[in-house]
Amino acid sequence: MGAGVTAVAAARWWSRERERDAHRRELLALSEEGDAASTAHLSRGLGELVRQARAVRHALATPLTYWDTPLAPETPWGRRARCDAYDRAIGEARRTLWEWLLLFRRLDERDRLVLLGLGLSPAPFYAALFRPGVFDRSDDLWEEVLYPDAPDLARVFVELRRTMIALRAFEATLLSRVNDPYRR
Repeated sequence: MGAGVTAVAAARWWSRERERDAHRRELLALSEEGDAASTAHLSRGLGELVRQARAVRHALATPLTYWDTPLAPETPWGRRARCDAYDRAIGEARRTLWEWLLLFRRLDERDRLVLLGLGLSPAPFYAALFRPGVFDRSDDLWEEVLYPDAPDLARVFVELRRTMIALRAFEATLLSRVNDPYRR
């Protein structure tokens, strides 16, 4: 009986670790800077937008590394500590994305026209920021329950991955823009 319980626990642990490692590898790959192309051909505002997009991708990869589902039942205080660490990380990711979106307001009219001409818009990022259940774990901002609800990690992973892919496409589109017709 004891060997069977141990085998089931080991199998559960192994599958959970494989899934978590696969998610971490994928998010790490999406958050890497890649070739770190030069932004010299962009205006100051657009160059800052690209540099900060890289920082946002890195911040979005962080929250899931703070959540580790225990194999055995845990105490309410242990769960509260895990939720607090996750909440701090997801809050930092939300703040970083929000600050990046505020950079769009500081762009001058010419830079906005460049973005419009490239088909780039902050709308998908605003949608990700306000999508329920991604950057907030509960509806109550001041939740003080003894045993808090766990985040829906599968949903959070999908949404963070989608946002990171959109950020990477945003950067690539903006970096591929060339002002000089002779430099193509």
